[in-house]
Amino acid sequence: MGIDRDFIPEQATVEEKLNVIADEVLDILKELSRDSSKQLSSKSIAECLLLKDSVKNIIESPEAHRSDKDESDNAGTKADINLLRDITETIMNRFSELAPSFLGSQFAYLNDQYLNKTILDEAGTWLNSSFRIVKKYFESITSRNEELETFIVDTMRYLHETEEHVISEVNSIQETYNENKKFAQNMSTNMERISQDFDEVKDLETLKKEVMGTISNINKCIDEKSELDMQRMKDKENKLTSLGSRIKNITKEADDMKKKAEKLEQESLHDELTGANNRKAYDDKVTETIAGLKRYNVPSSLMLCDIDHFKKINDTYGHIVGDLVLKKFVALVNEKLRATDFLARYGGEEFTIILPHIPLDKAQAAAESIREHIYKSIFSYKENQILLTVSIGVSTFSKEDTAGSVFERADRALYLAKHSGRNVVKTEEEVRENSDTYIMTARK
Repeated sequence: MGIDRDFIPEQATVEEKLNVIADEVLDILKELSRDSSKQLSSKSIAECLLLKDSVKNIIESPEAHRSDKDESDNAGTKADINLLRDITETIMNRFSELAPSFLGSQFAYLNDQYLNKTILDEAGTWLNSSFRIVKKYFESITSRNEELETFIVDTMRYLHETEEHVISEVNSIQETYNENKKFAQNMSTNMERISQDFDEVKDLETLKKEVMGTISNINKCIDEKSELDMQRMKDKENKLTSLGSRIKNITKEADDMKKKAEKLEQESLHDELTGANNRKAYDDKVTETIAGLKRYNVPSSLMLCDIDHFKKINDTYGHIVGDLVLKKFVALVNEKLRATDFLARYGGEEFTIILPHIPLDKAQAAAESIREHIYKSIFSYKENQILLTVSIGVSTFSKEDTAGSVFERADRALYLAKHSGRNVVKTEEEVRENSDTYIMTARK
């Protein structure tokens, strides 16, 4: 059943309003088809529609109706803003995890700045700022690739020039050989001529003249050969000097590139903020540790550390203080580690520590020492003392382990530590002992 075209209620659905407009269009088409003087077109139909009161009521929203909805619209807007704030924080956190560590502080700054603004009004600025940081990272990669490409091009050019020099030197050797051969043949010819003169010429004066002429030819050949050898030697010296200069340049550039590569390797394996090893370095170390265990059957252990209430520290004091806390944590942990121990930032406020040649019981004791050391430390910021505590889960490597399985057991032990009130150490053995007393869920 349709609604009255002359009175369309405010609560009418979109479908009901479309039905009214459709009915009006049908009527207009009937009228226009009867009147042969009027041309049927979309423009004529639209002009007729605008004359219909029912269509006007649908198109023109009354101010009263609009004002009645203000309160609910405002509530919806606030809900949208809160939702966008949550989305913003999630996106910034994911950006921070995926981006290189040296960009983390910039994302943290954006997060602090834009969570305190109306994101609906600043959406364009927020996106531009975020992607400018990502653009900066890609430009950094492009710059490094261009440096490498330039080095490779220069190296190929030097190699090509060296190849030309070697080919030239081979040709020179061939020419020298031919010249020496020709010189030897001339000497042999002249010597044969002297011998013939002795055999054929009986007159001493004539013999003397012939021999002196031949000796003169020999001296001329020797002078020409000496001059050629001297010129060739000078050419070789010049070429060797040029080649030495090229080799020196390419060696210098190779050394520079090696230093840059070593620096990039350090950057790729270390967390720039804290100086600890990063996730990539951790993955490599785990693989190495499992391989060593299988070969030498020497136990090693893994700690998974999580700074307690780190999000609250960030929310209360800001990400700059959060960064200082991470640095402080790494410095404190390093004071308790051996030179052979391996500390890595796994992500956010989570850190892993690999203890080579340490069984589970001794790893638990080491973890307790770290936990107590951090708990007793003092961290102050603008006259505010911030309590630092850490929860630690400990597992030990086995020959059957993968990187994922040994980490999962440490992760469960860490969850138990969190579940037990934080600022405690738990091991995989305690997880097995307590498996019937609680249900494992995702750690918050």
